[in-house]
Amino acid sequence: MTIKYTIKGLVQGIGYRPYVAKLADELNIDGYVRNTGGIVTVVASGPDDILNLFRQKLSSDVPTGGFITSIDEEILVEQKLESGFRIIESDKDAKKNLPLIPADIATCDKCKEELFDKKNRRYLHPFISCTTCGPRYSIIEKLPYDRDTITMKDFEMCPECQAEYIGKNDRRRHAQTIACKVCGPRLKFTDLKYKNADNITSKSIVDKYVENYNENDLDSAIAASLSLISHGGILAIKDIGGYHLACSPFNEKAVAALRTLKHREEKAFAVMFEDVEQVKEFCKVNQHEAELLESPARPIVLVRRKKHIKAGSKHIAGNVYLSSPDIGAMLPCNPVQMMLVKECGPLIMTSGNASGDVLEIDNKKMLQWLKERVASGEVDGTPIVMLSHDRKILRPMDDSVMKVVKGRQQFIRRGRGHVPNPIPVDIDGEIFAAGGDLKSSFCYVKNGLAYVSQYLGDLESVSCQKFYRNEMAAMEKIFGFKPKEVVTDLHPGYFSGQVGLEYAQKKNLPIHKVQHHKAHVLSVIAEHNLKGPVLGFAFDGTGYGEDGTVWGSEVFLCDGKCGIDRVADLRPSRLIGGDEGAKNCDTILVGILHENGLDELIENENAKLIRTAIDSDINVVTSTSMGRLFDAVAAMLDICHYNTYEGQAPIELENMAARTEEVYPLCFGENGSTEEIFLEIANAITHDVPKESIARGFIYAVADYILEIATIYSERLGKEKQIVLSGGTFLNRILLERTIELLEADGFKVYISEQLPPGDGGICLGQAMASRLLERC
Repeated sequence: MTIKYTIKGLVQGIGYRPYVAKLADELNIDGYVRNTGGIVTVVASGPDDILNLFRQKLSSDVPTGGFITSIDEEILVEQKLESGFRIIESDKDAKKNLPLIPADIATCDKCKEELFDKKNRRYLHPFISCTTCGPRYSIIEKLPYDRDTITMKDFEMCPECQAEYIGKNDRRRHAQTIACKVCGPRLKFTDLKYKNADNITSKSIVDKYVENYNENDLDSAIAASLSLISHGGILAIKDIGGYHLACSPFNEKAVAALRTLKHREEKAFAVMFEDVEQVKEFCKVNQHEAELLESPARPIVLVRRKKHIKAGSKHIAGNVYLSSPDIGAMLPCNPVQMMLVKECGPLIMTSGNASGDVLEIDNKKMLQWLKERVASGEVDGTPIVMLSHDRKILRPMDDSVMKVVKGRQQFIRRGRGHVPNPIPVDIDGEIFAAGGDLKSSFCYVKNGLAYVSQYLGDLESVSCQKFYRNEMAAMEKIFGFKPKEVVTDLHPGYFSGQVGLEYAQKKNLPIHKVQHHKAHVLSVIAEHNLKGPVLGFAFDGTGYGEDGTVWGSEVFLCDGKCGIDRVADLRPSRLIGGDEGAKNCDTILVGILHENGLDELIENENAKLIRTAIDSDINVVTSTSMGRLFDAVAAMLDICHYNTYEGQAPIELENMAARTEEVYPLCFGENGSTEEIFLEIANAITHDVPKESIARGFIYAVADYILEIATIYSERLGKEKQIVLSGGTFLNRILLERTIELLEADGFKVYISEQLPPGDGGICLGQAMASRLLERC
């Protein structure tokens, strides 16, 4: 019998065709396997019982990183096949099937073993990979996933690699990223500042790393990089998804120079460790966190740092983590990182760009940026070099950032290792959802799958705007999306909204606008496929409300059909608007106190000027923002007075609260009034209550407020009692843990975003969900 199998799922870029061919050879089946558009087609001939076993194994034993969604079968009558089983040329014509493309995959254990095996021909090869690991989405131009459709087409295979590529029993059979030191990409070491050649190629470092050093054993660029880091320098290193900037986390001077280089004075840095055991020397790591760290995505995972390190161990410099109780820990995801960390120990590994810009992927542009920074003289005294390579990266992929809260994973940023993996949703049709402008991402929805873009940055930046448009076009081309409608945020000034409008007009498509905070709640509902009534809390810094004011503490009752009603929020305050108004915590505090009739708590000339401007209606907005309330409390406690980056004051407030378990009791007034809270905080300050206890008391008060509202609407939620928590405010670990504890103790079922960030990086999915609700009504 001869059967044609059409296999859908994530089956390209994971070594599925070699797996199928090996299985067929073992079962003595004739036929072939090929990529067809975004799927895999298999034609197999053999006895019925053998084909039944073959079919079973096709779906059950999928290589790492892949999965099967369906296998269709068709019996082929009088089909004659050649003896044996082959992998044949891809068929590029079948475009009707929605493809799944793997995310970039960390170097697998087998490749890592070969990397450090002196007897292996790929010993210390910086670009070692196989069918189950290496770059994928960041280097693909179009489907199907083949050598000539990825940037590895620039490198012709040597005879040995070619033999492995076609070898039936080789683990690199049809590995599209196959390469070796002879035929693969090349590293290049570029010195911008470090002129002492003897130090750059420090013989002691090289000899320690490999015996009888020569360029065939260890790339001279790697050797120079090792020496540079050991001498307190900063290394710009080109990785899978773009450039990182690396230096020793134990060298306070190097860390300070890195902050100056990036214009990043106030945010903590991530640290790369060799393995989980090394992470545990400096941090507390539970099983779930360890699993995330070791997952093929290799994300940054926020874990609690230890206050006391065992005697004899180095101490990570305080200017790495600043006031944070956490360290953003990560493990190496590619061969170069593995070699550097193995020799140097832990390294700071932060994105290679100035804060706020798009991650750099271009060698010339990176070199120019570094030259300009060096020429400024701001980082004099610190060696700075660049370790690049000649394999092109087609799209920047920032590291994913995650944490674990009450047993749930939570994204802070979704990027490398997770994008473009789709999220299954109960949304039919084909939709483009434009997302928001802060921490931006967009998504295409088709066939019940939501393809969410990587983190695109804040769209106030021209470079991020260009990035947004480029990625939108690239995803549409690669996946063959043809949306039938467009959804955007309600805000009239959003860049993402303008792009969505232009797209709808160009394609003659209907366009819908969805309120920001409703999209927050609906995103979680869509991710978890919730049915029935839901009470959703959307707490964040800002979002354009349906009444033209600024919302940010919204509670919605969703009836499980198409109704979503706003049922609660903080009492509105009139605040100074614009970017400066959102960043200046002192201005926000004065405005909220003025609204509450508490002017006597702050008496100075600046406060008088602010109140005069508000009373005169000069650049004033009306706001219910929970994020702005956190800003005001941070200012009142003298913790943070200005947001140099988005969310700084709430983060600093949380960091302060994390220093104690003591809770100074605070509570909200009726209908979301904050007057009582500020009176009690003022009283606590007068009586010298530690600000740590006050900060924790405020966060607990927010959790109590959520429980109070949930209790009011409990009967309308039915027996499931479903609660959704969304919005950037719920990135606060203390708040989220406390809120979940209170709600679950009272019988509520609590849902948060686990596949997308709770902030604006996840609202695109909620926009798509809202579009479907409109149709169902």
